[in-house]
Amino acid sequence: MTGSRHHSPFLIAGLAAVVSAAAGCAPGGYYNASQGALDSLLTSQAEMMKRMSTLQKQVDANREAQNLTRANTDAKLLEISQRLDVLGGQLEDSGVRVTQLSQKVDTVKYKLTAADSARAASGTAPRDTTGSLDPEAMYQAAYSDIAAGRYSLAREAFQTYLKNFPDTEVADNAQYWIGECNYVTGDFAGAIAEFDKVVKNYPKGDKVPAALLKMGISYGRLKNTDEANRYYKMLIQKYPKSPEAAAAKERLNQK
Repeated sequence: MTGSRHHSPFLIAGLAAVVSAAAGCAPGGYYNASQGALDSLLTSQAEMMKRMSTLQKQVDANREAQNLTRANTDAKLLEISQRLDVLGGQLEDSGVRVTQLSQKVDTVKYKLTAADSARAASGTAPRDTTGSLDPEAMYQAAYSDIAAGRYSLAREAFQTYLKNFPDTEVADNAQYWIGECNYVTGDFAGAIAEFDKVVKNYPKGDKVPAALLKMGISYGRLKNTDEANRYYKMLIQKYPKSPEAAAAKERLNQK
């Protein structure tokens, strides 16, 4: 029993040699390999952190751009909403004005009809009604007739307007539309006579170029080419920069 507790000197020496060999040899290969793996891991981690940082910056930039776009969109929508509100108010005002003007037109037509009926019944001459008529409403009433294609009524209405209000700012327009009523109904000779009144009675009016052009066209419809060309050339000479002059040049070039 006692002898079995003691180890052989050779066994102890062998174990010591193994331990010594392990202590002297293992750290060199193991720790070098571990250090390389750790360095590689750290490098990969650093690259990953760098990529994550880049991605985070891109996310932040995209979020900022989205916020800016949303803010711009909200501002534009607000501006559009405000404009729509303004337009809505303007349309409402226009609707009120149109209604008021329509009422004036109806009133003028009623007065004219009543006056004509009274004169027809009594057989008396027309009396001066300028004090009770609104020139703007009278003009609009006549213009509404020509716009609706009621040329005979429009011609009479404009003639009545000029009898009552010959010197307004739109008197030359009224005279021009009388000529236009004749023109569109095929009375070219009558149209020439009425357009000529625009030129002679309202030489400074803005309808003179249009009247000269229509006189030329009317003469052309009557197969009077010489007179047509004369009025085209007159128009080009007096109003060279007008749109009507450009139209007259085109018609001359077609001859």
